[in-house]
Amino acid sequence: MRAQWYKLDNVGKFYAAQAGNAAQTVFRFSATLKEPVDADILQKALIRAIYQYPSFNVQLRSGLFWHYLESMQEIAQVEKEALPICFPLHTDVSSSLYRVSYYDCRINLEVSHIISDGRGTLEFFKALICAYIEERYGNLCKLQDKSISQARLSEDSYTVNFDRKAAGADKKCKVYRLTGWKNTTNPTYTEYHVSAAAVHTTAKSFGVSVTSFVIAAVMKAIVDTMPATKTSRTINIGIPVDLRTLFESDTTRNFFGMAYVSLTPTQQHQPIEEIAKNVHVQLKAATQPDAIKRRMNRMIKFEKNPLIRVTPLFLKDAILGIADWKSWRDVTTTVSNIGRIELDPLCKPYVCDINVLTSTRGLNFVLCTYGDDLSLGISSVYIRHDIIRRLCEILRDFGIVGTMNINKSCEQIDLQLKQARLESALDTHKPSSLREDEK
Repeated sequence: MRAQWYKLDNVGKFYAAQAGNAAQTVFRFSATLKEPVDADILQKALIRAIYQYPSFNVQLRSGLFWHYLESMQEIAQVEKEALPICFPLHTDVSSSLYRVSYYDCRINLEVSHIISDGRGTLEFFKALICAYIEERYGNLCKLQDKSISQARLSEDSYTVNFDRKAAGADKKCKVYRLTGWKNTTNPTYTEYHVSAAAVHTTAKSFGVSVTSFVIAAVMKAIVDTMPATKTSRTINIGIPVDLRTLFESDTTRNFFGMAYVSLTPTQQHQPIEEIAKNVHVQLKAATQPDAIKRRMNRMIKFEKNPLIRVTPLFLKDAILGIADWKSWRDVTTTVSNIGRIELDPLCKPYVCDINVLTSTRGLNFVLCTYGDDLSLGISSVYIRHDIIRRLCEILRDFGIVGTMNINKSCEQIDLQLKQARLESALDTHKPSSLREDEK
């Protein structure tokens, strides 16, 4: 049977430039079930989920001018979790761009950003979880809406909705970049689970959304831990925004735009209520259709530049890599809200919580809500965790206290901190141009 192939969407082309590198962007969705996972049943569930969403069962191929996706002849095998969280997916031409693993009561789905974003991956993940519960317990769960065609599910919605005339740029500011010693080969991944009702009540008391409140808390944590010499710089937060509702799209491929909110500290003890209201106003303006379309079309316009289109692939990858690096340098951190995750009512009794993480080159936050559990997934390459600690303190001040899961032991964290202190002591004797915090 001849393999089916797909063009990469606009965002996928940027992330395909990372192929083969250690710094690949990978999403990880996890669900904690009430009973240990049965591997054989999970494999059957994966087969069913792939049947519904075949555009995930692909491999990356390279042409003369562009990468493209080709369907795999086999479905990936479910494995007991052994690799580090968000471990790179694309290592060679035979690599699958998704991974399903399990450990004890937990099911993990990891997907390359080359093929999908958080919202698209969520649909695949829900299908996997529902199929598993149905296979194991015989519950007839509602899965994919059968009225949606495969063409709609695998549509490149960027190209469909491209309007060159609507493209425009945003103003630039002098961005504050996080500093400190890093461990890029072994990032720290943290899940912080709190009451969704408690967060919603606090946000409502400020007159803002949950997303605005969490962003404000992250901003406040950064302000409280940033060096006094850097307070003239602007904290710029990137927020991915799902475009499917705006453009009436059903695609499970990448289809999001970026919104930005910023804060230039005027005082170290600026009340969080004030920051939250300011964030809420900025976020509302940044997510207006005209603003979203302007940024989205500017991104697509770059990719559709005639000179870029005819540039050989190896050079194109280098150009797209530089563009991605510059874009990353324009933000202090990112906060993504997947939103409330709803499963079929027949699935809910079997699922305790859901968590989302993403690979990182710095510090990233992803939140999602399932029932009354709001999970804040935090990914960090920094050895010191002052911002995360301060964020938890800020939430605690409002009575929001939760439980934390972390991928490292106390001994591992202790050892890293000792190494960082030693390196910092040695660092003081280096010329300033070589110091890590000035790079």
